[in-house]
Amino acid sequence: MFVDVAVGFPIDGFFTYSTDDHTIRKGMRVVVDFNNRNTTAYVVRVHDNAPDFDVKPVIKVLDTQPIFDDRLLSLAQFVSNHYVCYFGEAIGTALPSGKSYNVRTKPFTFGDSPKEVTLTAEQEHIYTAILNQPERAHCIYGITGSGKTEVYIALARTMIQEGKSVLYLVPEISLSSQMFERLKAVFGHTLVMYHSGMNPNERLVSWKRFYTGEALIAVGTRSAIFMQAPNPGLIIIDEEHDSSYKENSTPRYHARTVAWYRHRQEGALLVLGSATPSLETLYAIQRNRIVQHQLHKRFGNALLPQLEIVPVKASNARTIFSNSLLFSIKKAIEAKQQVILLLNRRGFAPVMLCQDCGTPVQCPHCSISLTHHKQKLLCHYCHYEAVVPERCSNCGSKNLVMVGSGTQRVEEVLQKMFPGVRLIRLDQDSARRKNFLPNVVNDMIEGNIDILLGTQMVAKGFDFPNVSLVGVILADIGLMLPDFRAVERTFALLVQVAGRSGRGDVAGKVIVQTINPDNPIFKYLKNHDYMGFCSKELSIRKALQYPPYIRLARCVVRGAKEDIVASVAKQCRDILQELSPQFPDITILGPSQAPLYKIASQYRYHIVLKSNNVEALSGILAQCKKRVNLQGTYLEIDIDPLDLL
Repeated sequence: MFVDVAVGFPIDGFFTYSTDDHTIRKGMRVVVDFNNRNTTAYVVRVHDNAPDFDVKPVIKVLDTQPIFDDRLLSLAQFVSNHYVCYFGEAIGTALPSGKSYNVRTKPFTFGDSPKEVTLTAEQEHIYTAILNQPERAHCIYGITGSGKTEVYIALARTMIQEGKSVLYLVPEISLSSQMFERLKAVFGHTLVMYHSGMNPNERLVSWKRFYTGEALIAVGTRSAIFMQAPNPGLIIIDEEHDSSYKENSTPRYHARTVAWYRHRQEGALLVLGSATPSLETLYAIQRNRIVQHQLHKRFGNALLPQLEIVPVKASNARTIFSNSLLFSIKKAIEAKQQVILLLNRRGFAPVMLCQDCGTPVQCPHCSISLTHHKQKLLCHYCHYEAVVPERCSNCGSKNLVMVGSGTQRVEEVLQKMFPGVRLIRLDQDSARRKNFLPNVVNDMIEGNIDILLGTQMVAKGFDFPNVSLVGVILADIGLMLPDFRAVERTFALLVQVAGRSGRGDVAGKVIVQTINPDNPIFKYLKNHDYMGFCSKELSIRKALQYPPYIRLARCVVRGAKEDIVASVAKQCRDILQELSPQFPDITILGPSQAPLYKIASQYRYHIVLKSNNVEALSGILAQCKKRVNLQGTYLEIDIDPLDLL
């Protein structure tokens, strides 16, 4: 007997092995000798047709029953074609890597009884409208705190009662612990989780329980979009605008795009939701590809917070806080209410430079300044560390100063201004500590924290009813990036963090500090007018022919030698231009140095392609990939990139 298998490597095609084990079936995993390496392989065919060449035997069978079927093979092929990657890379990304099912799991319990969900009239109307149009994709647009989750839960419960399965995607598992606790209270033992915080074997067990129908709802992050079930009924993508749904390594898939494919191919109901829907989703609504439903009111008696825009002159240790923000912090603490402060910049100071010649202290491996983290300098891209220098590397001056403020510096200032206040800093540096984030969430709920200071992590997914004040220390961070999505991304972040205030019985207030109060986005922000902002931004995108009015693709050539990188990038351009008659209406821009032209000692050149036809973009790049001589460089291909940095 023989089996044809796929392997999770950058390679196309299937490979034949022999076996005497007649329990092997299509959809199971085996271990084979591939290129003198014991490798996990995926059985796509079992047959008795002996090939006309010598074959190696299967070494080991990992599964006792299949864990995937033809639907996953079709999905992997779609990812391979659409995102211009090898089939092996696609199927290797889709399936869990665990090898053992011997995992201790604690069964979920309901407590006394499953928690019931009661919908408002507005929520009930949306719930009914969605169920009445299962063939359509839907988007629930609701202001922060409007109760989108209640609608999701009601839809999920209905599907489960019908014996169908539910995929519930959240942007980041570490920031959604409250959501998991809430769903466990409703769905109990029918719930499994699937995310990168679990070890490979735990992910494998969750995958198997969902695939066999033992579990009917799977809650997870981006990679959960590939999970298979006997009778898929509903796919929910909460906070659908979030960039975490886009994979940053090959295959560079977007979970929303994969969900859309599964909605069409497998018939699962697709429901997106956000208080700040992406412009791509809003454009799809305009074209009647998605049905929009709107929640106008906050859940319960909560009102939208009062919002104040405060101009500031600089961001340094002496002028971090305006008088208005300082007074409001003091007032909230005295009233035993909680405060969230956002500064979307890690570290102590973002730049250290020489006052005499103006030279910044840069990472030797990246085209980026090192960030000061109190006792050391750190690169946020390649993680290079250095001691704080005594002299300028350019002119030898000792006159080095720190410019700007990061969360560590603000933490230090707050501790001096408000001694005795229970202050916690939440950013990537602090969140690395084990159980740090769950403990922060619990302490916020129990009122053991007065001020929660952090980066964009504080804006996602949290529901703390006693937060009465949100302060944005410098709202301009991110607006000046050389990227066409910078304004949309920054505005969505400000709307999301503002929505953390006033979600309970306490009235909310938001103070936004900016060095450019005349920027039009602050008018929209103050008026809670997200759709007005989107209308203006869409008109700009249309005039400039940027997404969502056009589709983009990007190829990045990177390598250790800049001259070879530049040469290969030009070769790619020449091949693309030669192929362009076969793919009309494609605009080719570049090659040029990428805005971040050096990361981790790798030089980066990029080419950007524009077209109304995404299949043409995938097709021309697939042919270019086959023909280019990389000369030791690496080619990254990104369909629908979220940034061009």
